[in-house]
Amino acid sequence: MSNQFKTHRVLAGITLVELMIAVIILVVAALGVMGVFIYIAKSIQHSKCRGLASNLSQEQLQVLKQKNYYRVMVTTTTAFQNQFVPAIPYDTGYFPPETILEGGITFTRYTNVEWGMEVSGQIQALPATSSDTNLKVITVTTVWNLDSGFHKVQIRNVLSNPDAVMASSLLKGTVDTGGVGIPDALITVSENTGALDTTDVLGKYMITLFPGNYNLTCEAQGYFTKTAAVSVATNTSATVDFTLVAKTSATLSGYVWRNDHLVISQVVGSSVSASGFDQEYVEIYNPTTWTWTVPNVLGLTFQRKLAQDPAPINIAINYAGSPLSIVPGGFYLFANTSPVVVAGMTVAADAVWESAVGGPNEINFAPRFITTAGMENYNIIPVSNDAIASAAGGVRLYDVLSGTVLDTVGWSGDGAVSPGVPSYETAPIFQNVGLQRAELFARYSSTAGLDGAIGPAYDSNKNSVEWREGAIGAPPRSTLSAVQSTLAGTPAIGAVVSCNDGLSGGTTAVSVGNPPLAQFSLPNVATGTWTVFLASSSLYMEISTVTVNASGTLWIPNAATSPAWPLANHFDVFLSSVAEEGYISGTVKNALNAAITPAIIVSNGSRTTTASTTSGFYMLKTQPGSYMVWANANNANVNYVSDSTGPVVVTVGQVSSNVNFTLSQSGKIRGFVSRDGVNALPGVAITATNASGFVESGQVSDASGRFTMANVSTGTFVIEPVLNSGESVSPVSANVVVGVGALVWSATFTVRGAMGNVHGTAQSAGVPVRTGVMIIATTTTIVGVPPTLNQASLLGAAYYTASTNEDGTYSLDVRGSTTTPFRVYAYYPVPNGPAWTLNSALVNNVWITPGVSTAVANFNW
Repeated sequence: MSNQFKTHRVLAGITLVELMIAVIILVVAALGVMGVFIYIAKSIQHSKCRGLASNLSQEQLQVLKQKNYYRVMVTTTTAFQNQFVPAIPYDTGYFPPETILEGGITFTRYTNVEWGMEVSGQIQALPATSSDTNLKVITVTTVWNLDSGFHKVQIRNVLSNPDAVMASSLLKGTVDTGGVGIPDALITVSENTGALDTTDVLGKYMITLFPGNYNLTCEAQGYFTKTAAVSVATNTSATVDFTLVAKTSATLSGYVWRNDHLVISQVVGSSVSASGFDQEYVEIYNPTTWTWTVPNVLGLTFQRKLAQDPAPINIAINYAGSPLSIVPGGFYLFANTSPVVVAGMTVAADAVWESAVGGPNEINFAPRFITTAGMENYNIIPVSNDAIASAAGGVRLYDVLSGTVLDTVGWSGDGAVSPGVPSYETAPIFQNVGLQRAELFARYSSTAGLDGAIGPAYDSNKNSVEWREGAIGAPPRSTLSAVQSTLAGTPAIGAVVSCNDGLSGGTTAVSVGNPPLAQFSLPNVATGTWTVFLASSSLYMEISTVTVNASGTLWIPNAATSPAWPLANHFDVFLSSVAEEGYISGTVKNALNAAITPAIIVSNGSRTTTASTTSGFYMLKTQPGSYMVWANANNANVNYVSDSTGPVVVTVGQVSSNVNFTLSQSGKIRGFVSRDGVNALPGVAITATNASGFVESGQVSDASGRFTMANVSTGTFVIEPVLNSGESVSPVSANVVVGVGALVWSATFTVRGAMGNVHGTAQSAGVPVRTGVMIIATTTTIVGVPPTLNQASLLGAAYYTASTNEDGTYSLDVRGSTTTPFRVYAYYPVPNGPAWTLNSALVNNVWITPGVSTAVANFNW
């Protein structure tokens, strides 16, 4: 019965293992379901954010497109949102970034307004300093942070001037060289940089514009720039052809090296002294341009085959009394004894292996390392003469503080191609039996091999092609030895090479030969004297006074460059400076293609430089990033307009070239806008229309009511305020004549009926009301609920309405008045209550001044 009972229980139940398996299956299934729900929740959240961001972008776009064309000011103070590639430009002046709380998510909305121009069938953005093209490109970008990442929705649209007068004149022509059309040449009207075109495949261009006298500039990559003056009458066309002369160019060539680390220059495993002691040593060379601290900063490891040493083993070094540093071009000697006597010369070691009884070296390198009195043998690096299976091995030089490996040399043994250890670079020194007694491993001075007078610096990261093995013929070197010049290093394959000539592009150094070199060939460098920039990772070098006189190949550096070649007919560039910045280069010239005097200042907002008064060339050194570049910012040279272009992207150690400017002569126009002839009216747009019908400049009256148009070319202009519906102005306009460098007063404009603003918050018990509060501003009294839309409300006093945002704030534009105060009401729905509940007390006697945004009306239930 007992056995039957037990059998019955087994058949009726489940084992503990089965129970655990079942639980695991359920848990895995539950985790899978949870993962699915998490994924779905994230997808919903992302979709929600994208939808809200799209609505916010559309909202801003609609608000701007409903404004008067002239009150949508083009962005002149540009910043960049660098969380995205490419960086997003945005306005910090007229339409600054807005932080908006929507759906419990914080969004940032960026706005950017640019002049637009149709060029070859495409809408092209133009600099803010261009004349009015009757077309503005509005870009609204809404950004949010979710799941530790930034996301964006960007919407772009155009705003055209409904009052634009069609240009009635035409400029056309052909750009060629030797009778062959030049495509993609750029023709610009200097007096209106918004009037431009690029040539088609046949070299033809066409520009529509107003009648007048103009200066044209024609530019094409690889050709000298030309200018021409032209006069075009109403309803006619003028033909201006350009025949360009090709720039003579050459190819710059040379070799580029990285010298940023110390190298192991000699390894000896056994050099028997007269007393029979096995001397071993490791020599270090410094090919860099800076001094290295050594004691307790530099370390060495040794490793045999993997079966014997699974990992590199640290060599304990006794730095007591050691020299503190290794200078550029200098040596440092590590040995197992001091001094060492080699090739009949006695050399004091700079540091020796630690040799304490029972110390780390005796423990880690037994049985070769012996400290027993009378039997001392401080050997770490084995040789084939030690009667061992293989004398393969490898030495590493490393930075103790960071753990960074600076250099490695490894050698094979017992005929194996690989030593079976990781302590070598790419391919080891091939050895049948490994390192032998009285054998030396010595690093090459260059790809030509050893040179006792040149520093052993060649480091291709491939041991098999950069070392010589042979009998010891000379003693090692130490800190007491003479420094040696460097003619090699690590081939900087992939190094970026560029020039500021404005014609060439860029190139990279490639591997050539065996042992390998890093050779660069930069084609299409224009005739002239230039600076060449070379960069690899964080290192760079500049070579200036590179003079190109004819076609062909010019090898650099040479005797005439700065720095010059390291040795006659050695065209080697050594990258040893740490690159932290990049460059912007180009020219600044006037409408006649001549340099400008006094010198024009070029700026990117953080750095400035000046353009040459003889060639117009400039070079601006700056931190990497995206920039708007300005020539003659703020009209520092009052005789010329200011101009800008961008974004210009700057990369570490490289040149962003061909950022050119053509400036026309200019003056300034000033004026004053008031609400009553005395008190200032800020925020009113003013335009200056030239004799050709172009709106050449626009400005907004500041807090004092004054405006200054500082970027106006010479000539006759009509100055007039841009009015909103319901506004009037006196006088309607003013005529002025601007001379070179002149400051001209236009008029005092009195605008009546201008808008003001009231803003504030709506809260309940100190907490923002998130459901949306209706705000009404009016000069009349509202009894009970908000007024309905009927004949009486339409014909009576004006009502201005708005709704609060999710954070409880609001802003409401109102037709300002200095004689009649406003009443501001707030309404919000109460759940399960009346349709509308009025604030406990309306905000009465709110003075809303025209053009001012200081009126505040707050509500708290």
